[in-house]
Amino acid sequence: MCWYSAEHFGQATLQAEIGQRLCVRKMYWDAARWVVRESDLKTKKPAPVCLLDGTRVVFRTTETEQASLQLSPEPVAVFRMLQDPKRDVFEFEGGRQIEVNQLPGGLVLDVLVVPGKEQLSTLVTMETLPEQVTDPVPEEVPILARLMRRW
Repeated sequence: MCWYSAEHFGQATLQAEIGQRLCVRKMYWDAARWVVRESDLKTKKPAPVCLLDGTRVVFRTTETEQASLQLSPEPVAVFRMLQDPKRDVFEFEGGRQIEVNQLPGGLVLDVLVVPGKEQLSTLVTMETLPEQVTDPVPEEVPILARLMRRW
């Protein structure tokens, strides 16, 4: 997500972090869309956020966005930087790809995993931890009681 913004505008860029809430922002000077911090959604000169190839995100879509993009509620996708031609896409389960420039402005996403920092965010950990199921502990029978059963 960095080559366009970094190469063409000389703008300072930020790195995506686990647990960070980001948004898609349509840039006013052309049809390009950047991923920016949620706090930069309405600022005049937002700093683009760089997503590393392989970054895993969950989209927080509205019902309208789900319908227009044909996505399930809260879909998880992996960010890919394709080389030929250079383009940035999110790849969903089943291999479907959507280019960043095809996403609607204002779309919200949360970063789940950044390559090299594979620990899961608290968002994922809290939602997917299985409940602790403890096997019932057999009642301990005192040794004297066991001996008395034998006689």
